[in-house]
Amino acid sequence: MSDAEQIFISDDLLTVMRSAVAHSLRLKEPAVTPRSLLLALLEDATIGPAIAELIDRDKLEEQPVPPTIRLGMTRLPEKGLLPGEAAALARYDTLAFKSPDGKHSLWLNREAYAVFMEAAQRAEGTFAPKHLAFGLAAEATQSPAVLATLRIQPGKLTDAIYKL
Repeated sequence: MSDAEQIFISDDLLTVMRSAVAHSLRLKEPAVTPRSLLLALLEDATIGPAIAELIDRDKLEEQPVPPTIRLGMTRLPEKGLLPGEAAALARYDTLAFKSPDGKHSLWLNREAYAVFMEAAQRAEGTFAPKHLAFGLAAEATQSPAVLATLRIQPGKLTDAIYKL
């Protein structure tokens, strides 16, 4: 893969993703969800102040974990293994991130992965937290669960980020 096809994750985004894992663990979510991404963005030094007026953190925290939270992860088959040979590690069609203390890893659920991938398409050079916020707003038009529950219009989130 050439550098032109790679997206580099900024240290700030890695901090946000690790914080999202910590929020998911604290909220007893089985995977990183858009809610956890939003909570982590609220803690970011640049994005947090820009979106804090739009998002009621207490309401976000109070949202229940859906009983059938859609993980949406599929294990990818390994090709070229000899009969009876086990794969070196399990691979899935999503991404996993470590918690800030490095003790836990969680996968992104289907919606969080869609947000992450949508955000990655907006990154120019380095993938930063602002791109993740744009991805969240863009995906909210497709899967509006978190923002709709909080009665936040995706356009207002986008406008707040553009003002940075």
